[in-house]
Amino acid sequence: MARQGLRVLRLKGGDPFVFGRGGEEGLTLVDHGVPFRVVPGITAGIAGAAYAGIPATHRDCNSSVTFVTGHGASGDVPDNINWAALAQGSQVLVMYMAMKHLDRIATELISNGRAASEPVAVISRATTPHQKLLITTLAEAARDVENANMEPPAICIVGKVVDLRDRLNWLSPQDNVSAVRHVAFDQILELITTPGDDGKTGPAPASARASDDH
Repeated sequence: MARQGLRVLRLKGGDPFVFGRGGEEGLTLVDHGVPFRVVPGITAGIAGAAYAGIPATHRDCNSSVTFVTGHGASGDVPDNINWAALAQGSQVLVMYMAMKHLDRIATELISNGRAASEPVAVISRATTPHQKLLITTLAEAARDVENANMEPPAICIVGKVVDLRDRLNWLSPQDNVSAVRHVAFDQILELITTPGDDGKTGPAPASARASDDH
């Protein structure tokens, strides 16, 4: 289509150059002489975590964060991961496409020095009406994911920042893995732009916020 003079939009979730195969697709266009532009996005490992109330970094928890894929081109865990360096080199790990191989990944991390009790968050279908969140530990993550019937796509976050979710859960309380809480984006805009008593826009009263929470 591009060779016919048409403009083609390749829409991707998150950022096209972070585990989105944007680089591979861009190189293919270069090889075929097709001009293109890249519009950066916010990668799911940051945006999905933030939407669930988990910051990727917090100065009381970590000074580094590592993004890693748990699913290579072959469908298996990439064989070029240095597990010892990964386990010991970064306080927070954000893993893409790792849910299928979470048992092996957790085993590798624990055997290379990561604490079995370290908190883990698994966020399925982040920022959508079907978002589901599971808080667990590294040792129990694979079993809990299976028991909770979590479905991909999902991101997995390992590290102390997961514990901050209790206070940064800006959507609504969530007491167990089967409770799904979500506020649609248009409703969030409505809440934060509701005129106050003084005529200025701002957050709606607590009673209005509670009534819109579902």
